[in-house]
Amino acid sequence: MVTVHALPPTTDDRAPLKVSVVVPLYNTGQTLLHGLRSLRAQTMAPTDYEIVYVDDGSTDDTVELLRADIAAHGPVPAVRLLQIENSGWPGRPRNIGTDAARGEYVHYVDDDDWLAPEALERLYARARETDADIVIGRMAGHGRGAPRALFEKPLASSDLRTETVLLGSMTVHKLFRRSFLDRHQLRFAEGRVRLEDHLFTLRAYLLTSRVATVHDYTCYHWVRHTSGQHNISHRPIEPWSYVESVRRVLALLDAPDTRVAPGRHHRRLTANWYGQKALTRLIGRRQLRQPARRRAQWFNAVRALADEIPPAADAALPPRLRVVAALVRHGDRHALERYAAFEATIDHQPEVLSSAWQDGKLTVRCRSRLVRRNPAGIAPEALLFTRSHDRYVLCLPPEVAAVPAAVSAADFTKEILRSKVRGQLQHREGGTALIVPTTSRLLAEPVRRNSARWLHTLGRFGRLGRVVGRLRAPSWLLGRLPMLRELPEQCTISYEAEFTVDPAQHDQGGPLAPGSWDLQLRLVCCGWRTSPSLRGLSIDMPAATQPYDAPAATPS
Repeated sequence: MVTVHALPPTTDDRAPLKVSVVVPLYNTGQTLLHGLRSLRAQTMAPTDYEIVYVDDGSTDDTVELLRADIAAHGPVPAVRLLQIENSGWPGRPRNIGTDAARGEYVHYVDDDDWLAPEALERLYARARETDADIVIGRMAGHGRGAPRALFEKPLASSDLRTETVLLGSMTVHKLFRRSFLDRHQLRFAEGRVRLEDHLFTLRAYLLTSRVATVHDYTCYHWVRHTSGQHNISHRPIEPWSYVESVRRVLALLDAPDTRVAPGRHHRRLTANWYGQKALTRLIGRRQLRQPARRRAQWFNAVRALADEIPPAADAALPPRLRVVAALVRHGDRHALERYAAFEATIDHQPEVLSSAWQDGKLTVRCRSRLVRRNPAGIAPEALLFTRSHDRYVLCLPPEVAAVPAAVSAADFTKEILRSKVRGQLQHREGGTALIVPTTSRLLAEPVRRNSARWLHTLGRFGRLGRVVGRLRAPSWLLGRLPMLRELPEQCTISYEAEFTVDPAQHDQGGPLAPGSWDLQLRLVCCGWRTSPSLRGLSIDMPAATQPYDAPAATPS
């Protein structure tokens, strides 16, 4: 039996509170004091909220530091410390904290994260205004990516059963109505269960149609520390148990109280976890660096899951992952690893064409092309597609193109045409990312036919094609070969974009926060998402906002 220890309450236990902030702790050390200072600095009246820390059997000085800090400050806001035997994961500490919470709403915060000063006040006001069961505050990432699209406009009654925008935020760093949690017996999985936040959040989303956002103020600062030593769930990932957690998440889509009707939306939700949490484990530079034995374990675990996923769900995957799914179902690990190595080099290369200030606004024209990175010192080369009858098919490595299903999956036409290229502002000091309305157009440029560029295409025509490709025949001769005249045209893909930033009202009608804002070009294309900075462009906002012609534009 676990014994729960607590410091004496610092306020009347019977006093009603608006919000309880629940924070699991484990070997956090000095970092916890930064988060605690942010919680004490809230603009919400100190008597209206409490902070509940639950220590999961720390073995360092975390508890002593917290005890000393509590003793050094007054009784408000109330700060309570609960101590439990080590469970090894955040689930049990969060459950213990929720049971002890006295607030009308509960907000979960990780021990190494922090809240902006107005966060609790704004989140609570939004909850009361919209009668929401869940309120998500705008997030900033520090050393990690944070949701963007979710906060482009205000949401008052979002529902995961009819839309997918909520999939952008599956962590538990949100405000939850306490009675909603109690009514549905919403609990965190205890023990070392991967994706425990997804299990909790997905079930919560499917049990309500009232999810709201605070879109115009950055509430939550999400931090990734390089060491990860004080992160409760920072452990090496075991492939089979991780994939089992993916199964548990997917099972919620068919559970009695959270069932999603069969059809297109169910397939989209299935594809989200199958793709983002399973298939992505088979590609990327991080995966390629793992030992061969480990890569084989991941392949076998994901392939077993693929056997349980309806093939129709593959169509809802981003194109880059449709190719992975085809190779997994085909069972060819060698071809998959060849694709992983190929895909890991894909990037986009932005170029500023012009930038000018006028009437206090900065207008930027830029271009970005899809490329494949080469080793250091060698310029990137364009990513090639074949184009025929207005269809765009990614040119795959020969070993991958030998799998017919992979070639079919490499038809990226719809997503190429729907790609989103947008300007973005990134606050260098605060981490907030703001999307800029952008106009863009697709540019597909044909590539001159020559033996080097057509080598991998010729490989699709069997042994004869590979022999002809190795001959390095002159382009005039290749152009006269009947088979080549019938080949689809090869092309490169790039986008031209233009956007205007008004620093005086770009943050949801208000001015940009003081500090430096880097201009970036964000590309969401076929499952690739990148936001490189536009070299030489940033906006420096003064500490005090006042009339001006234009903020200083400095190199980033």
